[in-house]
Amino acid sequence: MNFDEATKKQLLTIALHDDCPLEFKYKACVELQLKNWGPTFLQKLLKYWGMGLSENQIADKFGVEDWEVKKQLLKYNLYGSRVKRRNGA
Repeated sequence: MNFDEATKKQLLTIALHDDCPLEFKYKACVELQLKNWGPTFLQKLLKYWGMGLSENQIADKFGVEDWEVKKQLLKYNLYGSRVKRRNGA
């Protein structure tokens, strides 16, 4: 299984409920920590949002659900606040 492409929901299911080897549960927990919305994720969120990526595209890059990206954008008053570039600028 490719843990870095799994969603948080999938990782939580593996870590808490699945009957699988302890190694898989450990890997799922490690990946969940990496997916935490820390400073690195926020920096990348700002970068991707500024590049014009949609919530869906950003969610795919992070391996999270679309609503999680939208929630973070709303939290920081970024949702719906893009500036359109002018030609030649």
